[in-house]
Amino acid sequence: MKKIIILIILAGGIQYVFSNHSPFQETMTEPYFVEIRVDDRENDIQLVGFGEMLSHEDCLGRAAIFWASVFEHIGKIEADATCSTELPERYQPLFDNQQFSATYVAFDKGSDGERNGRFVFYGVPSSVVAKACSRIISKAKQRYKGEIYCVQGHVG
Repeated sequence: MKKIIILIILAGGIQYVFSNHSPFQETMTEPYFVEIRVDDRENDIQLVGFGEMLSHEDCLGRAAIFWASVFEHIGKIEADATCSTELPERYQPLFDNQQFSATYVAFDKGSDGERNGRFVFYGVPSSVVAKACSRIISKAKQRYKGEIYCVQGHVG
């Protein structure tokens, strides 16, 4: 009987740790954001964005791998090693899908394994953004099943 109780407690503890602290968890416990830079090799464009991760552990353990996979056919990514519970104030409108000064690409997750993200085009003429946005959406759809769309900036 003692062994059964210990086994139940151990199984419950493992389930709790996996559900709340695993880098592969599927439910939001507390969102963390990782800053990501993408170099679009084909168009010589750089995007700066944020990936919304499910927890600190998810952010540390999975952010770079996940976003590298999404952008595999687009360019090289560099994920900031730090994960934060808050976005810098100037980027907060992005996850509310509000218009921003620059055009950005929005990724809305389509499955538990995906994450939300917002990636801003900086220093890119409007005439280039529309073409680049369409190309990024097309290539990212090879790895990302959720909705991907561009939100036109109000400058340029």
